[in-house]
Amino acid sequence: MADPARRLGPNAVAVLVLIALGAGLLLWQRPWQGSDDVVVGIPADAASQLATQFRALTDADSESAFVTAAGTSGAAKAFARRAWRARTALGAEAVELRYVSGGEVADHPDGSASATVDVSWRAGGEIGLSDTSVHTSSVTFRVAPQADGRFSLVSAAPDDGALPIWLAGDVTVERSPGSVVIQVDGGDAELPVESMATTARSAVGRVVPGTKGDVTVVSPHTQSQMARLVGQPLDEVRQIAAVTTRLDGRGGSSADTVIVLNPAVFSTMDRRAAQVVLTHEATHLLTHAVGTRAESWVVEGFADFVALHDDTASLSISAGQILAEVKAGRAPKHLPTTTDFGAESHGLGAVYESAWMIFRMLAQTYGDERVVGFYEAVLSGTALDKALSTSFGLTVDQLTTRWQDYLAKSASTVS
Repeated sequence: MADPARRLGPNAVAVLVLIALGAGLLLWQRPWQGSDDVVVGIPADAASQLATQFRALTDADSESAFVTAAGTSGAAKAFARRAWRARTALGAEAVELRYVSGGEVADHPDGSASATVDVSWRAGGEIGLSDTSVHTSSVTFRVAPQADGRFSLVSAAPDDGALPIWLAGDVTVERSPGSVVIQVDGGDAELPVESMATTARSAVGRVVPGTKGDVTVVSPHTQSQMARLVGQPLDEVRQIAAVTTRLDGRGGSSADTVIVLNPAVFSTMDRRAAQVVLTHEATHLLTHAVGTRAESWVVEGFADFVALHDDTASLSISAGQILAEVKAGRAPKHLPTTTDFGAESHGLGAVYESAWMIFRMLAQTYGDERVVGFYEAVLSGTALDKALSTSFGLTVDQLTTRWQDYLAKSASTVS
């Protein structure tokens, strides 16, 4: 027989029952877990549902419609609002998102999946780009299933090629005479990119009269964003301060060319060095050098010729690396090749300097006008030997010998 002193009274039993019910309710509601964190299974008709949602995103004609189509989670709403604002800032038109595949199998611990989508759009002319060219990208969207059978679209990453800039983050556009700067998540906060872009535009115009169009600069906040925007692996852009490329990396015309900065490198430079880089890239952009088959030393050497045209730094600064090589008995035996300009090439700085010294030598002997004429001839498809003969009366071998002598003489004048 149980000890009466150890029996629970009615009130105590009632309290225990209430505690048990409360604990059960707590476990069921999980108030510590936000609604976005609840793992929901992927519906059987995932492909059909995603195709419908991306069509709705394409058809959306307002921010509210776009946000609604992106899903109900907080992450989806924030992502959609940011993307819509970026589209608006860029004047994006004819935006289309076409579901291709994926989203049917969870590939992340939170139950989300990845879906491949073809994205196309046209940029507004007010950002200095063609308003007729269609930009296309293959994009991987992170999609999280919802309890109502739809999905929340929470992020985007490049699948094949570059990420559309309006999917990269918060976008703002700064316009100045002759230049446009597109900032992603605030861009580079260390240097005055807007005024530097205007300076670059003016510098190119002074050396190459008749150049038309604006310099459009994309200034990401992180190196990772830069890699995504140019469609390159992170390791391949770590040493690059800036690159001139067609927006989204595909198709388009020379009018769709932009300069994309790498803040991890560009923002660490002093003002002079950063300006040289930006003017160098602006030369590529404004002379339509992107995609040309011209010899690399012509394209890169001329860009540095423009960038350093009015520079007052000594040769020990502007050409210190190549002149040190010459003084050490390692003078180049031939004109720089395309391989020499490879991003992973050893002594890349010396290669660029050596190409610049070719144009510096030619300008000192023949003047800017003939140098510009030579560059434009090669860029338009004239064979190198013919352009050299027409502009300067030189053969490739004669140019090489004169350049080697010029390097040796220059090296002897610097300490």
